[in-house]
Amino acid sequence: MIRIGLLGYSGRMGQAIAADIAKRTNCQLTAGLVRDAKLMRTTETLLLSTNVDDVIKASDVVIDFTLASATPDFVSRATALGKAYVAGTTGMDEKAVAVLKDAACKIPVLYAPNTSLSLAAMKQITALTAKLLRHFDYDVTIHDEHHRHKKEAPSGTAQALGEAVLRGNNGAKIPTYTAIRAGEIVGNHDVVFAGNGEIIRLHHSVTDRAIFARGAVDAALWMHGKKVGFYGMDDVLGL
Repeated sequence: MIRIGLLGYSGRMGQAIAADIAKRTNCQLTAGLVRDAKLMRTTETLLLSTNVDDVIKASDVVIDFTLASATPDFVSRATALGKAYVAGTTGMDEKAVAVLKDAACKIPVLYAPNTSLSLAAMKQITALTAKLLRHFDYDVTIHDEHHRHKKEAPSGTAQALGEAVLRGNNGAKIPTYTAIRAGEIVGNHDVVFAGNGEIIRLHHSVTDRAIFARGAVDAALWMHGKKVGFYGMDDVLGL
């Protein structure tokens, strides 16, 4: 039985991940990080604590859905305790991602600002399309739509799709970005290749936040027992 620790237990994604774990028979939520001391409790099977070290110690693999400002410290603590780490936190800058990569020299670290398994496939299709069109005159635009509470724009997912474009075309065409923040949109992303008289539009849509939870747990299970290194959802799918 794989023991999973959840940083960000109190949030919407944390609750969705906890619900997904509860449906599985090959893993168990053993600890969760909570913000409010009033939520702290200890049972035979679950520790809810405001102490991040206690949560990490009780886990085989840690899933982090907290804040970009907190993740660098949390992964450093996981490194000191030798625990595998799945970071699903969005909005991290290059400096924060560099901390994850440094940690990956000592522990297995998986970084995925979007844990949808189908999004990993979308990135592969995007990179292939960019490669096939790299010598032709196509403009590339990436459009993302999210709920009104999401702060960063473009989203981490949109930037990941942009990286897929650059990977495919070797930097021949730099994509532009547009974004909408409205209502309770879970997540829509389009990659548009616009040429003279024709358009290719690649679309990915998520209608249920549970998709991200399922992908995060799948990633955590895949990470158990992995060698030291820096991974992504592509690796989970064997791409």
